[in-house]
Amino acid sequence: MEHFFDSFFVLSTIFALCLGRIVKVPAGPLIRVEGRDIVIPCNVSHFDGPPEQDFDWELTQDSGSKMQVVSTLDSSFTDKSYEDRVNRGEIAVERTSASSVILRIKHVKLTDSGKYKCLTPSTDASISGNYDAEVELRVISDSLKVAAPQSRSKTGSITEGSSFDLRCTASQDSVEGTRLSVTWEVRRGAASEKILSLNPDGGVMAGSDYSQRYQAGGVRLELLGNGVYRLVVSQALPTDEGTYVCVAGQWVKDESGAWKNILEKSTDVGEVKVTPIAPSLMVSVGGGNVTLNADSTLELTCTVATANSDAIRMEVTWYVSPTPSADQGSSRLLVHMDRDSVVNGSDAVTVSRVSADTTRLVFREVEKTDTGYYFCKVVGWMPQSGGTWYKAAEKTSTSVRVTVTSLEPTYSVLLSAPTTPHFSDDPTELECKVTDVQNANGTRMTVSWHYRKPTPADLPVSDDLIATMDQNWDLQAGEKYKERVGKGHIVLTKLDPAVFKLQVLHTRDTDRGEYFCTVSAWAQTKDHSWVKTKDVSSRNLPVSWDQEDPSLTVVATPLKAVFSGGDPFEMACKVTGKKLKNPKYSVLINVEEPSSRKIRKIMSMSQDSVTRLEEWNEKDRLDSVVLEKSSADEFRFRMYGTQISDAGYYYCEVTAWTPDAGNTWSEATRGISNKVKIDFENTGPAFNVSLHSDKLTVYPGQTVKIECVITVQGAAAGTDDISYDVKWSVSTEDKSVFLVSMDRWGVRTLTPRNGTSDCSLERIKPRTYRLSIHNTEDTDRGSYHCSVTPWLKTSDGAWQKSLEIQSEPVHLKVDFAMLESLKYPLLFGAGAALCVGLLAMLIGYIGARFCCKNALQDDMRGNRRLVSMEMD
Repeated sequence: MEHFFDSFFVLSTIFALCLGRIVKVPAGPLIRVEGRDIVIPCNVSHFDGPPEQDFDWELTQDSGSKMQVVSTLDSSFTDKSYEDRVNRGEIAVERTSASSVILRIKHVKLTDSGKYKCLTPSTDASISGNYDAEVELRVISDSLKVAAPQSRSKTGSITEGSSFDLRCTASQDSVEGTRLSVTWEVRRGAASEKILSLNPDGGVMAGSDYSQRYQAGGVRLELLGNGVYRLVVSQALPTDEGTYVCVAGQWVKDESGAWKNILEKSTDVGEVKVTPIAPSLMVSVGGGNVTLNADSTLELTCTVATANSDAIRMEVTWYVSPTPSADQGSSRLLVHMDRDSVVNGSDAVTVSRVSADTTRLVFREVEKTDTGYYFCKVVGWMPQSGGTWYKAAEKTSTSVRVTVTSLEPTYSVLLSAPTTPHFSDDPTELECKVTDVQNANGTRMTVSWHYRKPTPADLPVSDDLIATMDQNWDLQAGEKYKERVGKGHIVLTKLDPAVFKLQVLHTRDTDRGEYFCTVSAWAQTKDHSWVKTKDVSSRNLPVSWDQEDPSLTVVATPLKAVFSGGDPFEMACKVTGKKLKNPKYSVLINVEEPSSRKIRKIMSMSQDSVTRLEEWNEKDRLDSVVLEKSSADEFRFRMYGTQISDAGYYYCEVTAWTPDAGNTWSEATRGISNKVKIDFENTGPAFNVSLHSDKLTVYPGQTVKIECVITVQGAAAGTDDISYDVKWSVSTEDKSVFLVSMDRWGVRTLTPRNGTSDCSLERIKPRTYRLSIHNTEDTDRGSYHCSVTPWLKTSDGAWQKSLEIQSEPVHLKVDFAMLESLKYPLLFGAGAALCVGLLAMLIGYIGARFCCKNALQDDMRGNRRLVSMEMD
């Protein structure tokens, strides 16, 4: 590869040496207009010697005389006839690189025509190639003219959609090699936009924003002869407003064959102002407010007035609104006619064009619901080139009030009770009859049934919907009566168009009250839908019967008494009901704790004899309670292996249930029995619980220890015969939170905590339990309680659970110590500052001791010499 590049370099060098020096100037002739500037480039290549070459310019005029113009090498090279122009800078040679220059002639004259020769003095080792090049310059006189004629141009103010044309004249003397171009532009402020151009090659080109309009014939450039060029703009747009300029250009071809502009002149032809039609559009509804009877025909006219009405097409839409404001959002569209007079309406509502500026709305067989405010909306469309349209204006008329009157039907409603109940579960039948009917031709009657519950006079009344019949005869039940209507326990019938019946097959006690019916009148509209026109309600009809309220008596009897722990307990509950029809009973066994008076649910049995444990959650004694149904109205409760903690007042809570018509059970009444006491002879020890804390006020992050001490009084018992369940909790202002517990087997149960603190529980002595709260925080403040449940071992080896004992609370307060919290940060900061200061002093001492010693001595010697000189 290296041999290839070496060979290529050698061949290139030989080729260059054989070719020799090359001097180039543009191919001529160069045609320029008098008074303009011209630049003629010249460059040399393939030469020897220094990289910067010198250039001489000579002119050979048409008369044959030669003159030296300018040189980069010799300032005296210039001919005397050109010295003044060269000195003034009108003729100059400028370097563009080391081997190229340009000859610049300002305000070229006719006498500057001729052949310009670019010469390069030789710097080559041997003469080869060409050392000069020549180009011809032709200077022609300024004959380009462009002007705007004073007449025959339609300018000034025109209406949107109209047409206008503008004219200008452009000409030049016929010179070989030159061509003329004409361009129309519109100027808006400081910006100009090209419309159409007649190019030097005879083609027409449109500006980017006018290309589509030019192709559609909306803008045209016409040649009228004698140098007159006319711009024609059809269907003017508001954007066509501006000052129109005619630009004429003179062109020649350059050495590449492309057209080059050598002269351009322009003139303002005229200013065009386009008046939009939108401000001039006026829309009104004629006739004023209208009042007419139902089933009549409504006629309204919409009149449009605007400038240039011949060029515009109108789209008309009619609306009716419930309010005077012409707001289309709340309005109903009646009919629409587009710009091509195609109507989109209905058989009842049509619109037609009476004249070019008037349309008529025809609304047949109006109804009372057609009352409202009528207005028309007009959209003006203007045609564009190519058959397209654009929205030029839009306006809405003021509304007119149209009132449709009609004769409402009149009728009365009577409510009667053919069948009334005497007892619960008896049938009830109510009949609603429409009488004195007038003006009801074509009217449909429907009914709604309502129930009003008896309430005291000082309370507001409320009505419940039983069922209603809509305009299509469809039955809809009220929310509270859906199940009974669905099962057929409540039946609604229509005996004839004016008589309706309500039947309650099994009347309940809760059905006692007042009933009334509401009859609605419906009128059919043109679209075959129904509209409610009137509601009439009957008087209230009471439905009731004499009946005593049901009652329930419950008596609790102890069958087996309890004297000591481990004895069984049995209690019977006898139920006596009055005014109850086929009742069933459910029972709940409750106990009232003797000390706290707290009620605890033990066991229940439903009316279907299904038993369930309620709050009896002792895992070892789940099977020690039994609830049985000994007869239809008697229940027995047994408790085996009673504990001392079972002491309390036991009683039965019984609920009576009666069946409904649909074999569903509803609560009728309930009763509570007397209380049966379970008490134990206290022959064992007595217990007391107290709390001791090492501190009552702590700071965040510290540890606090609280001890729960159990003391035993009375009969002595060994340590192995007593065990304890210990539970810790903390109470704040609004709640009590369980913390940790330890059962009699030593198993701990800890509640998860959300904060950073933690707690632990340990037994440090046989009757002392210590709660430790580590890393305390603000949320640990509150009142701490210790609850202890003793377990005693009987002589037969069984364990008896005693009553729970709770200590007095210990109030723990968590303070935020400002000094304590800032002590360590201040100490650390002071220590860090002291270390940094000592380090800075050490670095300064080392620098002064070892780095600056010599310099300081030199300065001191220099100062001593200076002092000596001053003394001298």
